[in-house]
Amino acid sequence: MAKMLILTGPQGAGNHLWSKVLSLHPEVYGWKTLLENYWEAHRFSEPFAQHWRDHTLLKSFDWSQSEYYFTSISLPLGIVDHDVNPIWMPDLQGFSATVLGCGIEVEIAVVGRDQTILTNQQTRIRTQPTLSLFLEQLPKIWNPTFLSYELLYLYRQDYLKSLKLNIPVAWDDSRINEILADDANAKYIHNVDYNELDNGNKQGITFKTRP
Repeated sequence: MAKMLILTGPQGAGNHLWSKVLSLHPEVYGWKTLLENYWEAHRFSEPFAQHWRDHTLLKSFDWSQSEYYFTSISLPLGIVDHDVNPIWMPDLQGFSATVLGCGIEVEIAVVGRDQTILTNQQTRIRTQPTLSLFLEQLPKIWNPTFLSYELLYLYRQDYLKSLKLNIPVAWDDSRINEILADDANAKYIHNVDYNELDNGNKQGITFKTRP
């Protein structure tokens, strides 16, 4: 039976980054054009973009092209309070059910990123945080596999090698280091010169309450 991995998560949680990594394997039918460009718009370039809008197109899709398929979608998708690109909540359950109806095994992976960074990123780009909209959808996702933006950068190939997904992962691909060359978290993080617990940590002092 052919298999599909559906990647989802909040806006700005590393969807494009993970899409590059999980599309690397030559046996995976994924977002290959994204590997040639730094960034592409999901609604125009992701290979299943039209199928997310119209699930019935999945029934006429040529599933003989591969044994492994990958697609990604953010929940929600779009720009808040923007007349041209209004916010949109894709029907993850409907899409998954239609893929299953085509005889394709489905696994859903949820990407995560630091919540403070997500709030800042979404406010900057979407005009307001949209994390709460994703969290409303999370209980509806059955048995998801969780993927971490921070662990990907911290442990890299070792982390990718440990993943047990329903599609093969090219953890040893030489392009991994190129994809991970710039950590987008860095621009949100600043050095802390001093914290109240520093001296206690250095001297082994116990604090019963926060100093």
